[in-house]
Amino acid sequence: MLNFTYNLPTQIVFGKDQIKTLASLLEKANVKKMLLVYGKQSIKDLGIYDQIITTAENLDIKVYEEANVQPNPDITSVLSGQKTTQENDIDFILAAGGGSVIDCAKAIAFAHTLDHTRIWDVFMRKASFEHALPLGVILTLAATGSETNGNTVISNAEENDKRSVANPLLIPKFAIIDPAYTFSVNKHHTIAGSIDSIMHVFEQYFSPTDHTETSDYMSLGIIKSVMENTMKILNNEDGYNVRANLSWAATLALSWVLQQGKQGDWASHRLSYPITMDYGITHGHALAIIQPAWMKTALKENPQMMTKRLQRLGDFLFDETDPKTVITLIMDTFRTFGTAATFKEANIDLSETDAMRMAKKTMVLGPIGTMYTIDTAKKAAAVFLAGK
Repeated sequence: MLNFTYNLPTQIVFGKDQIKTLASLLEKANVKKMLLVYGKQSIKDLGIYDQIITTAENLDIKVYEEANVQPNPDITSVLSGQKTTQENDIDFILAAGGGSVIDCAKAIAFAHTLDHTRIWDVFMRKASFEHALPLGVILTLAATGSETNGNTVISNAEENDKRSVANPLLIPKFAIIDPAYTFSVNKHHTIAGSIDSIMHVFEQYFSPTDHTETSDYMSLGIIKSVMENTMKILNNEDGYNVRANLSWAATLALSWVLQQGKQGDWASHRLSYPITMDYGITHGHALAIIQPAWMKTALKENPQMMTKRLQRLGDFLFDETDPKTVITLIMDTFRTFGTAATFKEANIDLSETDAMRMAKKTMVLGPIGTMYTIDTAKKAAAVFLAGK
């Protein structure tokens, strides 16, 4: 186990009707001019929008809006939000929605300090930033864990690309998490959120670091909870406590507590980005295809460590220790959720040319992975092809 320093600066306010705490949270942040970032209609249907506006009026906070943020948010929304923050001397950003909205808000937060021509350069590791606007979150979807970390993932339709940035300056000051809001999310995105939560844990569980049993069993417990509660939704046993457990699991999954004292892998997330961009597959569902493909490849390339990890996982979740069978059971779990576990099941006839095209995109920023190093497009293409 490795040395570490861990701090979670986000104040989490969890539970029913906790939006009532928004006034005190904004007062604490000394907000005067606020940019409200959100998607389409959901926060208005849920009554969140009216509560935000009323709270702001009572506190004499002037509110500006960046609305209609799309899933897999595009750089155009970031540029639009940047213009608003710079022209109106915004001092705080409030993101109300799911991971896409939060990621867009984070990108706007650092874009505020830059010239518009430099924003995408940050995602391409050609530029950096030293300051960002503070932000808070009202969460409506259990999925990305973006409410307590400094990660942001943004697409660029013009470049047909999708990239991420991680910086502690982008960690939200507070996150209001009311699981009741997630009842409004459709089945497709609810399942995608569950898969995304599981994948965030997998990326930290599959580690080359030895002697990390505490983190490992925390990880496996979160995965088991997500699987069980997702099945309750599919079996018409839904309820507030089901949603509360999924919401808390999603937050824990990417609060970075699980990766303390160890290396994560994170190759599958980088490999998933071109799948989303090229085929329009929701992020969680793209991960359901690429993660098992990565597991198969990693087992072949690093059999000793992967066997150990898969055996522990399989024994805990499935009462099975054969590594290949464990991978099959993970794929079957995704199929039970109603999503594809291979490209073919997603109606994609993946060719070697397709795989190499996505591989080259994946490798633009250099090698990925720690369980085994994917440092050439050929190696990345092999993972894609393992998911055919």
